[in-house]
Amino acid sequence: MLSEEEAEEIRGKLLEQLGKLPEEQVKGLKKQIQGANAEQLEHMIKRQQPQGQQCIFCQIIHGEIETIKIYEDNDIFAVLDIFPASSGHLLVFPRQHYQKIEEIPENIFTKMFVFIKTIEPLLLKMTKASALNIFIAQGDDAGQKVPHFVINVIPRQEKDGISFEWQRQKVDKKKIEDLGNKLKKESEKIVRENIAEEREKHEKKKKAEDESEAEKISKHTKKRLP
Repeated sequence: MLSEEEAEEIRGKLLEQLGKLPEEQVKGLKKQIQGANAEQLEHMIKRQQPQGQQCIFCQIIHGEIETIKIYEDNDIFAVLDIFPASSGHLLVFPRQHYQKIEEIPENIFTKMFVFIKTIEPLLLKMTKASALNIFIAQGDDAGQKVPHFVINVIPRQEKDGISFEWQRQKVDKKKIEDLGNKLKKESEKIVRENIAEEREKHEKKKKAEDESEAEKISKHTKKRLP
């Protein structure tokens, strides 16, 4: 059981984290934290990720924050942003808590984009949008406000006032070429290793499935033999 001092410290940290989010979205959760005793606070912390941070997307997944759910399965979740950049602003994120893109298993990462590709025509039609942006903020300096990876799918209209423009910089051509060469060299190595690793995983999985199927057939055959 947490001491009174530890409980108050945790309460303060949780409320501080929630203070970064819109009040309407976390009002109920704030009341719950403010009124929780030491045992309840300890239970809340145990449900969180190792870093002990309050994650709004994990709360959405657990049904603790009201939202407008569009899709869910064992791997991914999709909801409408209730404070959208535009009507139909969709948030797509993994069910498991991953903060960075490199942490996400490839099958789950792929599934998120297959979902986006599938729902895009319907989203454009229902919102009468003429285009959309797919936006990912990775890290504090890029504007990631919650430590849970999320893809923003934002329907766009002409002159809607949403801007993704940035000031173009003048840089030394030699520096760009050097960076390009280094990236090419390192990325080719990493991609080859990654493809080999994924192929090995796939082959192991297929072998296990084949062995399992063979075992089933063997058992079924033995039952039928006199």
